[in-house]
Amino acid sequence: MTENPDRHPVNRSLERGLAIVRCFRPGVGSLTNAEIVEQTQLPKATVSRLAKTLVEVGFLRRDSTSQAYRLSFSMLSLAHAVLLDCQIVHTAAPLMQTVGLHHHINVGLSTVDCLDMVYLHVVHGDRSRQGRRMEPGHRRVVETTAIGQAYLASLNDSERALYLEQIRGRNNKNWRATSTGITAALEQFDKKGYCSRIWHEDTESMATPITFGDETFVFNLSYSVKEFSRRKINQELVPALADLRNSVLQRITDDVA
Repeated sequence: MTENPDRHPVNRSLERGLAIVRCFRPGVGSLTNAEIVEQTQLPKATVSRLAKTLVEVGFLRRDSTSQAYRLSFSMLSLAHAVLLDCQIVHTAAPLMQTVGLHHHINVGLSTVDCLDMVYLHVVHGDRSRQGRRMEPGHRRVVETTAIGQAYLASLNDSERALYLEQIRGRNNKNWRATSTGITAALEQFDKKGYCSRIWHEDTESMATPITFGDETFVFNLSYSVKEFSRRKINQELVPALADLRNSVLQRITDDVA
């Protein structure tokens, strides 16, 4: 998330160790020492030392044949604990299911994690798009996705400026085009209340943020532009997304009251 100028100084060893853990994403079964060095830009000796410690404390395991690292099974219980304690997932899941099955579309709930968006819950209402399934734990970049741009729209100007500076650091070569796309997305959000982007040629994703307390999440609908006309999208899916957001927010507010 955005940097907090009032935060306490971080423990550098802990920060670097967690950076190693973050290298492991869905679809990445194992990583060698060299691959972790490339991703984290940490010195080789530092990666070797910290990875060994992570193995010893049970967060990583090392393949005796390839010498590559994998996440330990203990990480699964930690992830499960997060979802069990996530109020918005419990509240939103049945409503997302209703929207997805009624419109035969995919519905996602995500939140920000550093410079990515991570999915918390997904409903697969579009049975024809099994090859493009997003699942809880899958990650997408912020700057070029509807869910990421919707998150950016939830930030105030100063928060967004600080956050975009961090993103620019990993996307500096294409930043002019990326920045233009973000500006267009923010203008779209101001006019329509959501951000949308085409990906995988014929798939469009439409997203809007929901904020309560100090946490922000993003709902998105994913559908084929070949199956939904622009008129049908505006008449059915845009209201469905807004209703989903408002219904979840109302239920959470009622639960807190």
